[in-house]
Amino acid sequence: MSGTGKTHWAKKLVKHGFLHLCCDDLIEKKLEPELSKYGYKGLEDVGRWMGLPYENSYPKASKKYLEKEREVIVEILDRVRSIPKDTNIVIDTTGSLVYMEDKLLQKLKQKTTIIYLEVPKEVEKEIYNRYLIQPKPVIWGQSFKKRPGESNTQALAGCYLDLLNFRKNRYEKIADLTMLYHALRKKTFGSYDFLRLIA
Repeated sequence: MSGTGKTHWAKKLVKHGFLHLCCDDLIEKKLEPELSKYGYKGLEDVGRWMGLPYENSYPKASKKYLEKEREVIVEILDRVRSIPKDTNIVIDTTGSLVYMEDKLLQKLKQKTTIIYLEVPKEVEKEIYNRYLIQPKPVIWGQSFKKRPGESNTQALAGCYLDLLNFRKNRYEKIADLTMLYHALRKKTFGSYDFLRLIA
């Protein structure tokens, strides 16, 4: 999920000579013609463009976003084939990677080590609050369901936890390795520790 530290650790690995392929940046570039109509630029603006799951524009925008994400993953896999085998690469995916079809995920799994940065229960609310302050693009899939009498805000808060649980199950299924949230945030835990765990 957004806020778990994917980009933070990807950038740390760049300092160790890793080639950084950032899906957020590549998707944004593909959406540029659409975003420029509204004067939008940057990840937060992609979130504004996509909107929230109860807005009328959301279904069309989220579908387009997922199409561009799929294109990016296919292009990255093609690119990985042409990069020398001794090159270390970190693919900084989006949290919505789990919505890609199984065949594509299996191809990714064959070429890479997939790492899941877990979100423990006690951190879920903090992650949600960060999302509200800085909305980033989120694919809700079937996880957003507004109950009778609920306001949009109430529905969003309740369904965000459902979204986390749905994704957690998907992440755990495709991941080769799970890294624990609190372990990654210890002051003594650095890039070498991260790489040692992967090794």
